Amino acid sequence: MAAEVAQLSIPQPKDFVHSPWSMFWWRIRHNQKAMIGGAIVVFLLAVTLFAPLITPKDPNDGELADSLASPGQGYVLGADKNGRDVLSRLIFGTRTALGGAVLIVAISEIIGVPIGVWAAYRGGWVDETVTRIWDMLLSFPPLLLAFAVVAAFGPGLEKAAVALGILYVPFIARVVRSVTLVQKEMAYTEAARALGYGQGRVIFRHILPNCISPIIVISSIDIAYALLDLAALSYLGLGVQPPTADWGTMLSEGQLVLLTSPHLALAAGLAIVLAVLGFNLLGDGLRDVLDPRQAQR
Repeated sequence: MAAEVAQLSIPQPKDFVHSPWSMFWWRIRHNQKAMIGGAIVVFLLAVTLFAPLITPKDPNDGELADSLASPGQGYVLGADKNGRDVLSRLIFGTRTALGGAVLIVAISEIIGVPIGVWAAYRGGWVDETVTRIWDMLLSFPPLLLAFAVVAAFGPGLEKAAVALGILYVPFIARVVRSVTLVQKEMAYTEAARALGYGQGRVIFRHILPNCISPIIVISSIDIAYALLDLAALSYLGLGVQPPTADWGTMLSEGQLVLLTSPHLALAAGLAIVLAVLGFNLLGDGLRDVLDPRQAQR
């Protein structure tokens, strides 16, 4: 009897129940791509936020006497043709690059997510018409159409961002549409409709929450593409206009003196590569982390 009482007094082991957030962060910490990409993205965001505090010089203030100065001659990364500090312009260029890329993706989501959900939920001729319009837009390279739009309405960061944002709509809309097609046939969605719930409640309570994970993944990858496209527009003089610091503009200026002062183009090129690599790795890592099949493993 005493042995039975002692056994009852010993706390029995219980299965530890992990919350969804704890499991999510556990999978993030154990995903190498997500950690590396996240570290790069956090570093770029920190540079963007604290740019005025960490720049050694005014990015738009130059000394013509220091034109094309080599790295180490009073300038960490050298000076451009106008004697402006390359490091300072590189740091402030992070703001235009990330800000423009995030604006492009935000515009595409604001337009693409509702269209994708609406087309898939309605189905029929609505879905068919919207899908054909997407296919028509996707048949042309987005950057080529952006050239035409920006050339017609004039250069500038805002115009380039709006043009690219509209052209990115089919990418996010097709992903949302595919998720909606699956979710609207699920048992709980049909049960909600059978209970008399309206279309708005079914969409916002049952369909859109299941679209969040794919939207996060595709947005991370789209930011990388937006960085490249925006830099390409600036490189051709259709994006960010001087004297605003921008990586694409710096790359364009650097290629003119590539043989004599390679540090100009090299600094901007490496910044673009690092940013694109970071968002691509983060997107791939989030895709693995948010994949239900990976979560079960």
